[in-house]
Amino acid sequence: MSAKTKKKKKSKWYDWQPKRQFSERNQKLIDDLNAMPRDYSIMEVLSKWRLITYLWVVFFPPYGLYRIWSSESTFRKSERYVWTFMIICYVVYFFKLILFS
Repeated sequence: MSAKTKKKKKSKWYDWQPKRQFSERNQKLIDDLNAMPRDYSIMEVLSKWRLITYLWVVFFPPYGLYRIWSSESTFRKSERYVWTFMIICYVVYFFKLILFS
């Protein structure tokens, strides 16, 4: 067969995930992210302190809020803000339920 009569191989249409080549900067960022230590393990998230705090949040929110913001707390700053907002919503809903029922 001559060179002109050979057929070209078609690319596979199902090859939906091509291999990527990252730039040096992007590869450095990816390596830095992978090298960062993970802050919390599952045992730290479900520690005895946190479980007791969760119970206080459900049954007596003001004291739960105190435990979240105390200096002994293991909650991150972002978690503290989220829990504070949730407790405020919880208390407002509770008072709305009592006053308007």
